[in-house]
Amino acid sequence: MTAHNPSVDHHAEIIMLGTGSAFPSSSYNTCLAIRTDEELWLTDGGGGNGIFSRLKEENIPVNSIHHLFVTHTHTDHIFGAVWLMRSIVQHSLEGKYSGTLNLYGNPSVIHALKTICSLTLLPSYYSRLNDIAIFTEVGPDTSVSVGEAEIRFFDCGSENVNQTGFIMTLPSGKTIACMGDEALTEANERHVAGCDWLFCGAFCRYADRDVFRPYEKHHRTVKDVAALAENTGIKNLALYHSEDRTPNREEAYTEEAALCFSGRIHIPHDGSRYLV
Repeated sequence: MTAHNPSVDHHAEIIMLGTGSAFPSSSYNTCLAIRTDEELWLTDGGGGNGIFSRLKEENIPVNSIHHLFVTHTHTDHIFGAVWLMRSIVQHSLEGKYSGTLNLYGNPSVIHALKTICSLTLLPSYYSRLNDIAIFTEVGPDTSVSVGEAEIRFFDCGSENVNQTGFIMTLPSGKTIACMGDEALTEANERHVAGCDWLFCGAFCRYADRDVFRPYEKHHRTVKDVAALAENTGIKNLALYHSEDRTPNREEAYTEEAALCFSGRIHIPHDGSRYLV
């Protein structure tokens, strides 16, 4: 294990590539990048080739991506990852990509990625993918090291899909937890208690639950998540994978969350950045 030295000035930047739900009207599907001093860690790819415009807007070249983690197999998280894999293969064939593409996911994710690529890529492209990619199955309490950051995975306890989250521990000792589009629930709160940053789903305000019907989609509301977060020791709570039709959503969500949660509340939009 890497020894952490809090006296050394290390930083990480969290870049929100997308914050929307499965069918957004004015945002991209939820996905994010964490840029450390040494590496870039990409979580999910959204639902399509719109990932390329989001990466371009945030100045992240495709050929700089060497670590891609997919939380679960839903289309709005995995299909953008397939587009990225296709693009990286193209870059490799053109001599514009060097090194290894490290792909992480639970067994269902790895199976889906391999199957989709085998069915949709040219045989020569699929062969090159297998030459440059390492597929790593991760499960509860398994860990990987990416540069000096340590990443531990856990089961999010999702009701309708096998979804994996992670906690990244930086060399500074600060921690970033991400649960894909899963909300903070009684089933997963123990995994993220005390973390410095938690990124998780909150589909809509509790006040709008009859409009957006989050529970039918196995999601939770802002109030639900904020109330549970209050006693977990989480310092920064960032809520995403939300409907994007509420006017002044950031202010409206923050107001509802603040009724229950006394820590710092963040309602990111596509392109939001946070320094850790």
